Amino acid sequence: MYSQILICASFLVASYQDIRERAVADLAWLPALVGVLYAFYALYPAIEFLALKIGLMGGLMVVFLYMGQLGQADAIALVFVAADPFPLSLIPIPLAAGVLLLAHFGYNRLRGRPTGTATLPMERFLKEQHWIPRALIKDGTRIELDRDVNVARNIVEKDPEAGSMVEVEYGVPTVAYLGIGYLLFLLYLILFNPATFLALP
Repeated sequence: MYSQILICASFLVASYQDIRERAVADLAWLPALVGVLYAFYALYPAIEFLALKIGLMGGLMVVFLYMGQLGQADAIALVFVAADPFPLSLIPIPLAAGVLLLAHFGYNRLRGRPTGTATLPMERFLKEQHWIPRALIKDGTRIELDRDVNVARNIVEKDPEAGSMVEVEYGVPTVAYLGIGYLLFLLYLILFNPATFLALP
């Protein structure tokens, strides 16, 4: 219960930051880290399953980060989903996040907002944080960027040249989807399975 409240607090802060800036400060995860440490303390010595969930998800996230398929905050968020002391936390929370993702894409389509790839002027790219840079176009020359989202954004923002273009993909607020999914999961436990919620560390 206490660990979940702390993890949820981190997710709420991180979700807000992700929606506003598409970036999450490392300090946002501090309450969640305290919550996970408390869960290990409260569950000791029966910590094997929780450690296994965290270890497997952590290893998988390292691979995805290395391949440049996820942002750092997205990977951290998924590890904290795995760190929830509820044994099946890796099922309902990502499922709720997936539903939110589909709803968001549907909403953007209905509003006529771009959700795929585009080529934007540098000035617009710097103002709108929901784009993932894939290539720079300077003086008609296309320069491929690193597949790692964080590295690519740093390259573009480090030396923005006026008049250049940025080839981008639409970046979704994955942390926000997971955060809202986590909140919905906790509300479900509190309303429909309070005994389980109160029994968790």
